[in-house]
Amino acid sequence: MRHVPLRMCVACRKRRPKGELLRILLTETGFHLDPSGKLPGRGAYVCPDNPECWTEKRLRRFAGGRAKALSEALVARLGGKDGQDTHLPAG
Repeated sequence: MRHVPLRMCVACRKRRPKGELLRILLTETGFHLDPSGKLPGRGAYVCPDNPECWTEKRLRRFAGGRAKALSEALVARLGGKDGQDTHLPAG
């Protein structure tokens, strides 16, 4: 049997398999969505299928003062249909 790594969503604090969560990196140039998990850095994970996890209040733990910008960007990226851009401005 193969081990499946678990990660915790920074918003709802639920543990889920790593492949089910969306990785977010906070860098000097802004937020980056990393669905492949290959960008360097520690990052954090958020549930892509739960809009309650994208609220500013829930993301404050990870993004601090930039939680509102991250929340709006996640709603635009995950709530929209195209989602081609993987770079989110820091706001």
